[in-house]
Parts: sequence; C-alpha cells; structure tokens
Amino acid sequence: MAVLLARVVVPLWLLTGAVLKLMDASPTHLPVALIKWAGSAGIDLLFVLQFSIAAELTVVGVMLLLPGLARTVGLVVLGGFIPILLSDVLMGASSCGCFGSVQVHPGITLVMDLAFFLGLWWLGRDVPSLALTSTLPTWRVVAAGLWALASFALAFGLTAQAPAETGNAASSDGLRVSALPAEGFYLPAYDDWIGRPWSEVPISSWIVGADDLGSGPQYILFYRKDCEHCHELMEVFFAGSLAVPTTAVAVPEKGGYPTTGLMDFACGECRLAELPKGVDWFLQTPVLVRLSDGVVECAAEVTAADPECIEW
Repeated sequence: MAVLLARVVVPLWLLTGAVLKLMDASPTHLPVALIKWAGSAGIDLLFVLQFSIAAELTVVGVMLLLPGLARTVGLVVLGGFIPILLSDVLMGASSCGCFGSVQVHPGITLVMDLAFFLGLWWLGRDVPSLALTSTLPTWRVVAAGLWALASFALAFGLTAQAPAETGNAASSDGLRVSALPAEGFYLPAYDDWIGRPWSEVPISSWIVGADDLGSGPQYILFYRKDCEHCHELMEVFFAGSLAVPTTAVAVPEKGGYPTTGLMDFACGECRLAELPKGVDWFLQTPVLVRLSDGVVECAAEVTAADPECIEW
C-alpha cells in the first residue's frame, strides 16, 4: 500500500492537477490564499502559476523514477499544500484552485491530501524500497533531470499568456474603454482605494456604463452572473426600492460571461455596468464600494452575513 501510494496514487493526483492547470493556463484559479499572499507581496501571479505547474510535474517525475526519494518528496509537497488548503477553507473559498477551472471545494482536497500525507508517513516507515539511500542509479537521476527540464520548458512555454491589448479596447456593447492592464490581470488593493476619488482608482477607467458617481452617497457593487453570494447579497440589501443609488458592475471571466449556472438578478433599480473580458479580474465577488461625493469611503469583499460597507 505504501509503494502504491508513493509510486502511483500520489503522482497521478499531482499530475492531474498540473495538467488541468496547464490546460486552463489562468492564474485566476490559483488558491485564494496564494493569490492574496503573492499579490500583496508584488509577485507575478502568472509566474506563480507557471512555477507551480513545473514543480508539480517535476515532483511526479521524481516519484516515478527515483523510488528512494518518492516518499520523502511526497511528504514535503503534500505538507506544503495542507496549510494553503486550510487557509482557503478558513477564508471561505469555493474552490481549491488545485485543478484549474475545475471547481473542487478546498475542504475535499484538504481531506485527500491529509489522507495521502498520513498514509505515506505511517505506512512507508519501514518499506525498504522507499527508504532514502546515499546512492541513486545514474540513469534514473539523468532521466529525472531531463523530466524536470521538460517540465519547466512546458510550463513556462505553453502557459505563457500574451498581455492584454494596450490602447483602447471595446466592451461587448461596442463602447470604448481605457487601455486594459498590460499584465493581463488586475489584482485589487482595497485599502489603497480608501480616501481616494473614485476616478483615480485604476479599475474605474475600465468600467463601461458607470456614470454620475461624483455626487452624494452611492454604492458600486461588483458581481458575477453565476455568483451565489452575489445573489444572496442582492436579495437581502438591494432588492426593491433603493435608498441609495447603486451601480452593479458585472465581472466576466477572461473568456467572457458564463452561460450556465446563472443566478437571478435581484437589483431591479441598479444601474448596469460591466468590466470588459480579456483580463483576469481578481475580484472575489461580491465586492462593495461606498462613495461619498465621489470619494471612496469603504471597499471590501462582502457577504449577506457580513455586509461591510453598508451603513446608510
């Protein structure tokens, strides 16, 4: 059982995640905890995605080709995944980001990784073929090295995305918007928005249809059309007559808006606006912005149970 875990089950588990991330090729689906940590540290999220794919593929090769390292490498990798998944669970993420665009709850993946970790640690303690040794067959080491080089070439080659277009771009209704982020993604820093005129916040120039935001109290609600939390927030706070003018900004995926799993739009009096496709918008919707005479007073990711920014 220990050999099966170290040489077959765990490598296939890691290979599945790497291949699906490679096919998706979008940093939007990285673990939420990793996005927040890397983004706040100023690390290129596309690099994080590429490196994670290359590392997982390399580990798969090591576990298959070097039996003496399989158990140790598996324990190290799974041990690194567990705190990230735990953070995702605590942050209420809906998907672990382990399998690209394939949605798997982080709680499920956390249980699986813990089971594999404990299995490798407990069952493999006294298995000779999985024990560390001072000598390794030369041909296997060479093969593992070539596998690693191929893994990094594949990850950093095929997942490299062209930057979003510079200059003016068109929205789905043909209106023109300002130049999109040259990096191909936009990661918000909500704390930096506070106290600034909304017109000076970069994302404001990419929204199509958001006008007349400079007077009095106003809300800007970023939502996704298939977002259950967005629907719940609208039902509780934005259904019916609105006491404060509210602009609802639809956030697309990079390839466009979803066509399945759409939620009802409950804010009948909201003014409608949208962000253009072609960019990875790292907005964990719903996101609510409160303005007073065009100045940002509050900006945060919210839920119906924790409606930060709603004060009027």
